[in-house]
Amino acid sequence: AERLTGHASQSQPRRRAPEISGGRGWLNTDKPLSLAALKGKIVLLDFWTYGCVNCMHIIPGLKKLEKKFANQLIIIGVHSGKFSTEKETENIRRIILRYEIEHPIVNDADFAVWRAYNVNAWPTRVLIDPAGYIVGYVPGEGNYEPIDRAITQLAAEFRARGELNEQPLSLALERAKVGDLPLAFPGKVLADAKGDRLFIADSSHNRIIVTKLDGTLLEAVGSGESGAADGPSSKASFFRPQGMALDGDFLYVADTENHLIRRIDLRSHTVETVAGTGRQARREIRSRPPRRRSP
Repeated sequence: AERLTGHASQSQPRRRAPEISGGRGWLNTDKPLSLAALKGKIVLLDFWTYGCVNCMHIIPGLKKLEKKFANQLIIIGVHSGKFSTEKETENIRRIILRYEIEHPIVNDADFAVWRAYNVNAWPTRVLIDPAGYIVGYVPGEGNYEPIDRAITQLAAEFRARGELNEQPLSLALERAKVGDLPLAFPGKVLADAKGDRLFIADSSHNRIIVTKLDGTLLEAVGSGESGAADGPSSKASFFRPQGMALDGDFLYVADTENHLIRRIDLRSHTVETVAGTGRQARREIRSRPPRRRSP
């Protein structure tokens, strides 16, 4: 029976999930994966393309599911690229490194898997039970809670039957093939000619780098760990900082994954949060204090 928003009604028979075939290559794994070999695992297919901002918005939710159901769930990203550059495996690899994606990805450049599953929108997630049958489809952003509930229920049902495979799956992550670099996918640069300073949003290292205009390092703001902690520059944390604006000795930072505006006091070397609630904003615009949630 369908437990999520699906293409079939509950009165229709269960549909066996088509095999994952026709891709141009795999990433984050040293060999192609198959549903047959994953029997006993709950599988969540994530149909996405990296040029779709809605697809990028759900990455944190996928990571939460991976962590919560580490031994029961396998997420497989089906990258069905919309534009020609999105079909290149090397470009997908760079996105995987930039966003620290740690589940297997198949490059579905020719839409073979997309067509097999009758998908028609980015992003779409398809939940498959441990017996290899489609549970349901979830198009669009959000919907973490119903997916979480459905996985919890599937795990309980198949564990009770003795049909749930809870052995960890070993993966060959792309990040393990790349050495640490001084900067990791820096998102923005801001030059201060008057102060002889250059500010670099070292986005995937979760920090702000301050140098002289000639590149001499002055300071690294942020511990490097993802988080939203305020306090001394060396202990504060960011989560993929991007845009910056300078006002005297105050540097304002768009802390994107935290949905916050942070302010760095370059004199006292401290960080504080000045706007945002830590949740993605709703679309309506209303006047309210900068840290109050929408009603």
